[in-house]
Amino acid sequence: MKRHPVLDALAAQGVRLGLEQVRSFLHAVGEPHRAVPVVHVTGTNGKGSVCAMLSSVLSASGLRVGTYLSPHIEEVNERIRIDGEPLSDPVLTEAIEAIDRARWDYLKTMGCEGQGLTYFEFLTVVAFHVFAEQKVDIAIVEVGLGGRLDATNVVDPLVSVITSVGMDHMDKLGTSLAEIASEKAGIIKRGVPVVVGS
Repeated sequence: MKRHPVLDALAAQGVRLGLEQVRSFLHAVGEPHRAVPVVHVTGTNGKGSVCAMLSSVLSASGLRVGTYLSPHIEEVNERIRIDGEPLSDPVLTEAIEAIDRARWDYLKTMGCEGQGLTYFEFLTVVAFHVFAEQKVDIAIVEVGLGGRLDATNVVDPLVSVITSVGMDHMDKLGTSLAEIASEKAGIIKRGVPVVVGS
């Protein structure tokens, strides 16, 4: 799927870091992010490779695996995968339209005007919705930007993974390696194992 009018409208809003809006909306739609165990992956380099390897290994072991990646290269379907395969256009379209209807109901209930969610927040909710609907056994979820305030950081993961950290997105994450690493480390949760790269 090259384009969808809902996604086009949301893309115009740009980036917003923070969890309040996405948490509130996920609660309103039944908390699909809690329906499936998650491995949460952040870092500067190697996130995509780690997600691909984990998905492959877990699929080979007989599990049904959902994977949420960011960004896509050619088509938005690449972001949400089941057992390594991007979602088909009909499945993705149905999920987008279901979450869009829920979004407008939510906005009315909350007395909000405007879109309410960013493009990335919306797609993150779509991914969790798809994983719950498709009854995956586990989801591999890649952070979009940073970690601490990224929309994916609503999960309570089985394990958190931080690949190597370098100077990236300095306009949003900080101007030193320590500041950027601190933002990435924001996916660490009390009592949850963490695997950390160099």
